[in-house]
Amino acid sequence: MTKFLLRRFVPNYQDTSKPEVRAAYAYLEAWVSIIGNTVLATINFSLGVLLNSIALMANATHTAADVLTSLVVLFGFREANRPADKEHPYGHGRVETIATLIIAILLIIVGVEFAKSSIDRLISRVSIQGSVTAAGVLFVVGVLKELMARFSIDLGKAISASALEADAWHHRSDGIANWMVGVSLILGRFGYGWLDAVFGLGVSALIVYTGFKLAKSSSSTLIGEKPDDELVASVKELVLSVPNVKSTHKFSLHDYGGKRILTLHIQVPDNLHVDESHSIAGWVKGLLKEKLGIETVVHVEPSGERIDRGKASGQTEQEG
Repeated sequence: MTKFLLRRFVPNYQDTSKPEVRAAYAYLEAWVSIIGNTVLATINFSLGVLLNSIALMANATHTAADVLTSLVVLFGFREANRPADKEHPYGHGRVETIATLIIAILLIIVGVEFAKSSIDRLISRVSIQGSVTAAGVLFVVGVLKELMARFSIDLGKAISASALEADAWHHRSDGIANWMVGVSLILGRFGYGWLDAVFGLGVSALIVYTGFKLAKSSSSTLIGEKPDDELVASVKELVLSVPNVKSTHKFSLHDYGGKRILTLHIQVPDNLHVDESHSIAGWVKGLLKEKLGIETVVHVEPSGERIDRGKASGQTEQEG
């Protein structure tokens, strides 16, 4: 289904290095989420009113709030897709991460409000009417929300977009919440309807936890993180495959959303000419761009070794 929608709505969907393709992925995810959540929120709220269930109505509100987060995704990627300008020479890609942080904050707010309602309901001991039919509908809705979550995760991973994966957590937490409320509705038929408020607290805790997790991750990205070990290993393997590169170190990654810039140091033989060292640096940059899609700033250092000049010249000519 994911590939079908991509082929249908995203031209050149396999070329995820292009900003316009990344934006199209985000727009597709957002519109699927908006349409799906609008339908599911209506179902949840109608059942909640019918059965007098705070957990069900809380779920409906949470699902409706997902529409707002999808709008944040749309706005975030529209801004992130703007070209670089004088004030922002590296583009606006970090708006994606800011969008993720906004979504996380919205999750936390919604979770806290649900918790307050659930506590009030638990204190007043208001019960709900149990319904196996409603529970069955909620289980189905939960499955649909999980499918939406996986769709968002697939798209988010395809273009390395944390905002889409954050939206996926909205779907997943909402799906789990639906399953939990479904269980409470079944228990209501056996006189344990007051557990609806307890499940409401469980849903609230899940939402708040997800929000904090996403806020921590997006804040860490904005502050700046070191490259992960897998990326460093891949970079080292590629860089050391270039003739006359003796070692590489001091990796620093700058993440601008759709654009990543890696700075690193390489060591080359002491007796290479400046133009030869420059050519090697260019070779490294081109290789990392081709294989990993990363822009690179290369600093050249002497390695403390010397090589035969004839051999060095031959390798440099081969590179050119």
